[in-house]
Amino acid sequence: MKKVFVSGGSGYIALHCIARLIQKGYFVKTSIRSLSRKQEVVDSISKVVDCDGKLEFCQLDLLKDDGWNDALDECEYVLHTASPVSLLLSNNPDDLIKPAVNGLERCLNSAVKNNIKRFVMTSSFSAIGAGSKEKELDDTNWTDINNPNISPYDISKTKAEMFLWEYVSKLDKSKNIEVCSINPVIVVGPSLSKDIGVSNTVVKKILDGSSPMVPRFGVNLVDVKDVADMHIEAMINPKAAGKRFLLSSESLWFTEVSNILRLNNFNKAPKFTAPNFLVKILAIFDKELKIVLFYLGFKNTLYSNNAKKILNWKPKKVNQALIDTAKQLYELGILK
Repeated sequence: MKKVFVSGGSGYIALHCIARLIQKGYFVKTSIRSLSRKQEVVDSISKVVDCDGKLEFCQLDLLKDDGWNDALDECEYVLHTASPVSLLLSNNPDDLIKPAVNGLERCLNSAVKNNIKRFVMTSSFSAIGAGSKEKELDDTNWTDINNPNISPYDISKTKAEMFLWEYVSKLDKSKNIEVCSINPVIVVGPSLSKDIGVSNTVVKKILDGSSPMVPRFGVNLVDVKDVADMHIEAMINPKAAGKRFLLSSESLWFTEVSNILRLNNFNKAPKFTAPNFLVKILAIFDKELKIVLFYLGFKNTLYSNNAKKILNWKPKKVNQALIDTAKQLYELGILK
């Protein structure tokens, strides 16, 4: 049974990756910051697959060297999903950037030491087109880290992925390791745990009744099940080495997302689109709305060329993922 190391095992995407790996016959070793969360992860995975005897844990911290050298022992592949996540503006960018880059370096060093065959990094669209108003973007684009319209999170994901490619380019040929990156847009779909993930807060915001209107801007979405499947396909596909994989299923106006939910009896979803001038006024008092201002009235088209051509990806429509997420939010009592 081939062994795969998955970092950040309690995370939203990581849990789906672990479940799919076990379903496909792999043994998984995963890291969590505290072993006190071990049972939580087991319970989450067990909702979809029996993980008894197929999953082991280790305690690792992105900011500490302890344990990294031995963590990947006997593993053949690595899915590095661990990274700090925040959609809010931070006064200290290092809170995100340092863990993202330093944690990646620790994982890469261990991967090289343990002769890992393929290293798959969970990157983000944040490293491809954050702060960009280009109408069309694909796998080849990179975020400008000097752009004043991007967040510390965008910078952290971009710098981390840049570090990945720079690190590999400087390796001695005798220590060669195959790497690739997965760059999803906003990921939606039910969580396997009670933590719905940061990206699903998009659905929560639409349904929490806090606003009768939604701003006019585009959102790019992808189903979390697709994201997990593409991690695994990128891990084993011979042609995936050295590639970036932008994953975007659909580009929708925010109003369209709201309409999908309303048509499925989630009646708190707003009916109307807010005029741009109103959003600008409200942003004076709402920190989160300030992030939206730059994209008002804008929607782009993203091309997942590598995923479709190399990994044979056939994206799912996001309708069901949105509906199932909404249902889970009520089941968990997050929404009333």
